[in-house]
Amino acid sequence: MKCIKLFICFLIFIFLSCQNKSVKRIDIKYQNYAIETIVGPKWEEVINGEHPELLVKSSITNEKVCDSIICLVNSLKPMKKGTIPDECEPYMQCIIHFPDGHSSVLLLGDYYNTLDGVAMIENNTLVKMIRKYSGYNHPPMY
Repeated sequence: MKCIKLFICFLIFIFLSCQNKSVKRIDIKYQNYAIETIVGPKWEEVINGEHPELLVKSSITNEKVCDSIICLVNSLKPMKKGTIPDECEPYMQCIIHFPDGHSSVLLLGDYYNTLDGVAMIENNTLVKMIRKYSGYNHPPMY
C-alpha cells in the first residue's frame, strides 16, 4: 500500500512538473520487417532510404502524451563509459520538436538508447510509451 501511494505521488509530481514544457510534436521513423526474417537490413540502409518499403513514419501530436514523453526524456541519465555495449543497432528514431524551434534526436536500440548522440540508461516506461503511441508493434526478442 505504501508503494502504491509513493508511485501515485511520483506520477503527480511528474505531471505537475511538466505543465509548461509543451512539445509541438514527436516525429518517429522505425524499421519494420517481417518477424520471420532472422536478420533484417541494417538501420543505416533503412533510414537512408535504401529500403523505403521497410521504413515506417509516424508522429505523436497529442499534447499530454508529448509532455509525458518529454518529462521521461528529461529524466534520462547518461551511461557510464565502461558500461556502454560495443554495438547497438537502433530500430527507431524519434525527433522531438520543441516550440522554440530546437529539436532533439532520441534513438531507441536493443541494448541502450541515445539522446543527441549520448548513450543513456534505458527507461522502459519511455520505450513502451513511444512504442504504443507511434504504432510500433515489435515483440521483444529473447
